[in-house]
Amino acid sequence: MILKNIRFKLTLWYIIILGLILTSFSTFLYFTLSSSLYKGIDVKIKSIAELIASSSTNPFYRYSFGNIDRMLEDPFGWKPVTKFFQVLDESGRIGRKSDNLQHFQLPISALALKNASQGKVTFETTKALGKYPLRMVTMPVIRRRHIISIVQVATSLEEVEEALKTLLIILCITVPSALVVASLGGLFLANKALNPVDEITKTARMITSKSLNQRIKLRKTKDEIGRLAETFNDMISRLGRSFKQIRQFTADASHELRTPLTILKGEIEVGLRRRRRPEEYRKILNSNLEEVNHMSQIVDDLLFLSKADMGEVHLQNHRINLTKLVSEVYAQAKTISMAKDIKVHISNDADAVVIGDRLRLRELLLNLLDNGIKYTPEGGEIRISLERDGDQVKLWVKDNGIGIAPKDQPHIFDRFFRIDKARSREAGGSGLGLSICKWIAEAHGGEISVKSEVEKGSIFTVILPLAPHNEGMAKNETKHPGNARYKIRGF
Repeated sequence: MILKNIRFKLTLWYIIILGLILTSFSTFLYFTLSSSLYKGIDVKIKSIAELIASSSTNPFYRYSFGNIDRMLEDPFGWKPVTKFFQVLDESGRIGRKSDNLQHFQLPISALALKNASQGKVTFETTKALGKYPLRMVTMPVIRRRHIISIVQVATSLEEVEEALKTLLIILCITVPSALVVASLGGLFLANKALNPVDEITKTARMITSKSLNQRIKLRKTKDEIGRLAETFNDMISRLGRSFKQIRQFTADASHELRTPLTILKGEIEVGLRRRRRPEEYRKILNSNLEEVNHMSQIVDDLLFLSKADMGEVHLQNHRINLTKLVSEVYAQAKTISMAKDIKVHISNDADAVVIGDRLRLRELLLNLLDNGIKYTPEGGEIRISLERDGDQVKLWVKDNGIGIAPKDQPHIFDRFFRIDKARSREAGGSGLGLSICKWIAEAHGGEISVKSEVEKGSIFTVILPLAPHNEGMAKNETKHPGNARYKIRGF
């Protein structure tokens, strides 16, 4: 389980990365220091070799074997205890060497002899003497293009080896120690960073459909965890609203279906109490048929909205002359409005073509006009207007009916929303017409809104995008990938 713990994973990755960094730095430091120390040694022994070589070519300077140490001690200030000097003549015999060599001699390799014969200086490391290796330079002494002698200078690498060994021990102790301390610090930081996640987890476990009022305590800092908590709280709020809408929707649907069922039951019971004349039975059956039609309309509208919510309503995508469609609906509205002596006027001069489903757009217009006719008193007026506005078309349905109170306007498109008395069941309808209108408008990439004043009337505005001029006639759900706003939603 610990391997699946995100704290452990974060700490492990932190230690691995830090370990790689420290190891790389330590390796770089070790080899850089080693190179620097060896270069320093090479510079020193080469300088000594050059001094000896220059002295050996001076015909006026004479010195014995024992004078080499003293000669070097004066100009350099060195006491060459761990430095060895050896001069070979042109035949390869040892001519002079430092006192500390005594019965020993510095070895000379075949490569060094070959390079010397070519006038090249050779640096070598040998283990000929003592516990520690020697760093040695072999330098030819040339006069008049001839090699007259070969100078060899060597020095012990004891100080270099000890310094590198000490550095290695320090690194081997400090790097693991740093990793241990870093692992503890990393675990502490991981715990501190992930504690809010534990709080989110605990809060999430306490949330049910009946306790959607739970919220995560927001941190003062606006970091990733703070934004996560804020997003989680927003999600809970949306879920709360959704559950509330579902419960309200269920209650409203039950109420809408219960009323006609109660009426049906009551009328049937009345009809069965005694024998009645055929005219009375006909009257009861007609009333029952009205209630059945009302329930059928509610069920059909509920089924449509349910499919729309699940994305199962497929709209036909055609170029539609909205101007002609409005004219057709206007003719039907005149016929419907005659029963209430309501006058319907139209202002339909704009030539507007949209892309969408003709039947659904027709349903949208009829629902708006039917809504206006129902809630406009006898002798009232309804106006339909169509106007182009840039790449959009605006459709207005205006009535001088009873109007809608400001507090009710934000909810007018909610399902089963009814205003008391004025929007009572007696006015007819299922209470879902405006919800369907909103879905149709949004499915076509548009929007619908309302402005209203009580006792003065209402104005419903539908805004739809115009079809592009170069769009050909579409058939059976033609897609328009070039302009996403014309894509029909709900598929």
